[in-house]
Amino acid sequence: MAVDLALAKQQCRVLHSREDVLITTYLAAAKAWVEKYTGKKLSRGEVTQDIEGFCGNFVLVWGPDCAEPVVTYADDDGADQQITDARIVGDRLLPPPSGWPHLGAPRALRLRYTAGFAETPGDLDAAVLLLVADFYNNREAGTATAATSAAVESLCDQYRLMRV
Repeated sequence: MAVDLALAKQQCRVLHSREDVLITTYLAAAKAWVEKYTGKKLSRGEVTQDIEGFCGNFVLVWGPDCAEPVVTYADDDGADQQITDARIVGDRLLPPPSGWPHLGAPRALRLRYTAGFAETPGDLDAAVLLLVADFYNNREAGTATAATSAAVESLCDQYRLMRV
């Protein structure tokens, strides 16, 4: 279940439509917070990741269920090139069977791939709802309350991608 405006309003106990724009803004902010904290996209879609240079395997910053990678870069003549046969295994982008291109100078590359939950886990939906309600009820404070922050982090921690 993905959190929508109707569910967010129910969480905030709002029965009118006068604050729909405000609650929609809080909903977007809450979803963005959960995605940034966990490193997981709450809904399936295309993401873009910029990487400096070709070297071995690349760690994908967004998940889960990454697929359909397309890598673009500028060759030595400055022409845009595309690599479509690189592979994703887990949270890594592996080189294509022919290897990464050999270029005269390091080049930045752009990786596009599909990532995200087909169905958002309930505890991440709950985290979004807690944040929306906290933003709504404490709008003057500008930040989430400590109790809400602890609850939201507890709900999100099992999905958090920790990198060393």
